[in-house]
Amino acid sequence: MNARIKLLSFTVWLTVWLLAIGAALVILGIFNQQLGWDIFSPQVETVLYGVFFSCLLLSIFGVATTFVLGIKRIVEAVESLHQRGQIDPSLVTSRSQRLTYVGYMFGLLLSFSALIGVLALADYRVQTHRSQVFKQIAAEQTQKFTSQIIPPLNQIDTSVSNIVPRPLPELLTALGSLSFVQNITLYVPNPQDEALLWRHSNFQVNANGEPVFERFLAAREFEEAIAQALEGNSSGLQSLNQRNNFTWYHLIEAGDRPLAVLKIDGNPQENFRDYTAEPPYQLN
Repeated sequence: MNARIKLLSFTVWLTVWLLAIGAALVILGIFNQQLGWDIFSPQVETVLYGVFFSCLLLSIFGVATTFVLGIKRIVEAVESLHQRGQIDPSLVTSRSQRLTYVGYMFGLLLSFSALIGVLALADYRVQTHRSQVFKQIAAEQTQKFTSQIIPPLNQIDTSVSNIVPRPLPELLTALGSLSFVQNITLYVPNPQDEALLWRHSNFQVNANGEPVFERFLAAREFEEAIAQALEGNSSGLQSLNQRNNFTWYHLIEAGDRPLAVLKIDGNPQENFRDYTAEPPYQLN
């Protein structure tokens, strides 16, 4: 194989590898966006973007070079055909070479699949850690607010009025304003009908602008677990708190008497790398 063919072969393979790296980064970006992966920090993502655009630019140069060298080889092949009556054997791709190319493509596909699987496993471990950190922080913060929430909870009498007594709305707003909290909902029992509960979330007000409770039927799994906890059986809440997600249920008690349940939905966009968690943590 002469030097020009070696140069063309080297350029082609280098371009293929650059394109493969770029394609891998694009695939990772798609999975990262669609599945909400949190494997890469912002700094690492910036580096990966730089690598991707570098590969893209170098691939464009490689494609242009390959195109020019390829045209030149085609011209030489045509000249060889006219001069000798046959094509130079070095320009013909043998069956074994074609099988080798298929093997390379199959290996590349397997490599991509293995890479996605490894990163999915890594993301699961990262998400598990983030969930643990969130629940550790949520448990600590709700515990701090508990002593302030109990007095207004003792004033609630939903048989008379569904108005939320102050300063309960302000306390919930303060807790809901924390950066790792997306939404917060307070659930209290309904003494008149155990199948029904009362709940209050931020900005839930009546026509006069007063914060109010809303009565509803406990039908979903977590609502039934809350209803059971308010009756004295908190095993359902403990099971929910053990799940790998960004929801925390905090049972508020006065002595042994359950008063309410706080449901805290975490902010999945929060950068939990700035926090530390030391499980096991208290499950209420």
